[in-house]
Amino acid sequence: MNARGTSATNAALLAGLVLAAVVPLGRAAGAEPAAMAGEAAPANAWPMFRGTAAGTGRSASVLRLPLEVIWKRELSKVGFDATPVILEGTVYLGDLDGRFFAVRLDDGTVRWEDRSAAGYSAAAAAGTLVVVGDLEGIVRGFDRATGRERWQHATEGEISGGPTLLPAGGRLPERVLVGSQDTTLRCLALADGRLLWQQSIPDQIRCSPTVAGGRVFLAGCDGRLHVIDAANGEKIGELPIDGPTGTTPAAHGGRVFFGSEGGTFWGIEIAGPNVAWKSAPAAGAQAYRSTAAIAEGGGRPVAIVGSRGRMLTAFTLADGKPVWRQRMRGRVDASPLVVTAESDGARRELAIVGDAAGRVVAVATDSGEFVWEFDAGAGFSASPAAAEGRLLLAGEDGTLWCFGPTP
Repeated sequence: MNARGTSATNAALLAGLVLAAVVPLGRAAGAEPAAMAGEAAPANAWPMFRGTAAGTGRSASVLRLPLEVIWKRELSKVGFDATPVILEGTVYLGDLDGRFFAVRLDDGTVRWEDRSAAGYSAAAAAGTLVVVGDLEGIVRGFDRATGRERWQHATEGEISGGPTLLPAGGRLPERVLVGSQDTTLRCLALADGRLLWQQSIPDQIRCSPTVAGGRVFLAGCDGRLHVIDAANGEKIGELPIDGPTGTTPAAHGGRVFFGSEGGTFWGIEIAGPNVAWKSAPAAGAQAYRSTAAIAEGGGRPVAIVGSRGRMLTAFTLADGKPVWRQRMRGRVDASPLVVTAESDGARRELAIVGDAAGRVVAVATDSGEFVWEFDAGAGFSASPAAAEGRLLLAGEDGTLWCFGPTP
């Protein structure tokens, strides 16, 4: 197991405060970013579903264009709808048939495999553990090096969203937040899975919890945004929205952003919570099951999100106006990844996502212009991940793809 920089890396992962260096095309690679240095997963890891506890979907890793297939592995006959997570040179991923894999990032070799569940959601990795929930409601903590199960915690409903990692603070140990379709959010000690607190809402929890400003945000199937104290699990407030949603809110600048099944995209003030703005559904718009990613957008910060109406849209964070829309080949249930890409010495910010028709695209965050695309031949409902200059996608046909620069 590659243990380079273990203590420093794990501290950064749990703190979730690594800053992305975003440099638009035409600016020298060493120049300062124009407007926004947002939270991002570190360049060498993608430790949870949306990279950070704030759910921004941003990576500090730099991808070099043009991207090519470095390796691919057909791991599952059933397929994946979980985002790969990456830590210290290993990719962790569970399939819909209950197999959980640890795969080498450099060449796709399987390090270990476990089959003890009925289908997995996304995982989260930190320290010596990788934590993942399954369709039977069991949360497991596996030893990252060996695959040995170190602990498990049973809920009473399917676990759809990935765990969210939180650092130790005060008397609180390192923690993991897990939502279940039994309507309950649980805070577990990362080391041993013991219950620290729990809080229930009126309907199923399908999203990953988002944490910002010491608060947990859950967009619920009951048509409400719920706000919970991250330290003790007490309810702080809630806000009605136009219908149910299972998407994970993305937090930035004192607001959270998410779409609903009703086709509305929301910007919510954290302090209230209060509605800052909402974007009315576009003509022919359909439900949002994609989680938004936060981008610098060439100096005009945006939330980029896919819809079931085969559309990728960038909304301004300030007022929710659409900056651009880009038609996709299939519905977009996967969540975009925002990353810096380098070509010929210049850098620009890109959003990368795959659709249900198997098309993977990279678009410029400021304009929506297609910069790179790839046809995988089978669809994606899982979101991309990036680390160490590589891009990972897990397909509905059971193939794990790794892209990198042309050798």
